[in-house]
Amino acid sequence: MLLNYEEEFLPKTGGLSFKKQVREVFTARAKDKVKDLQKINPNMIFLIDWDSVLTLPSDLKWKARKEELGAIDNVILYLKFSRKIGYLCSELPAEFCKDPDCKEAFLGLKKMILHIKHNPNDDQSDGFNSHQFGVAGEELHVTLEANLPLLMRAANDGASPNPKEDVKRLTNCF
Repeated sequence: MLLNYEEEFLPKTGGLSFKKQVREVFTARAKDKVKDLQKINPNMIFLIDWDSVLTLPSDLKWKARKEELGAIDNVILYLKFSRKIGYLCSELPAEFCKDPDCKEAFLGLKKMILHIKHNPNDDQSDGFNSHQFGVAGEELHVTLEANLPLLMRAANDGASPNPKEDVKRLTNCF
């Protein structure tokens, strides 16, 4: 499964600059974190819906690190440096699989796909409980719908996740 993982992770659309940034996310985060995920489910890979990132509003900009960047660049930086991928690939599955029935359901999945949507009305800054879960066949879809500028400021990135709350919502998908 890991032989073609990079090929599946990389976007099929977007310019060369975008694809280069995504490759950095893969190298810095996803490649290692999917190994953690596969300790729990050896057949599962983690993917990001890059089309959801590419459709973010082009006029949405904010200063998250030292300069103001557009939404796509800020999301890429966030995924590269935040704990989000680690949380989705290790902490959340480990907590979910403590229950034998949940573990059996989780082992039947082949892909975890992260979708990112901007919700300007969301006032939560931690984002960890902004996940929506859905299961379609062998795919677990995780949608992070949040006020992206609020969520992705560097000061908010250290917020502690609440896996028990996410497990409750995830359980309802099966």
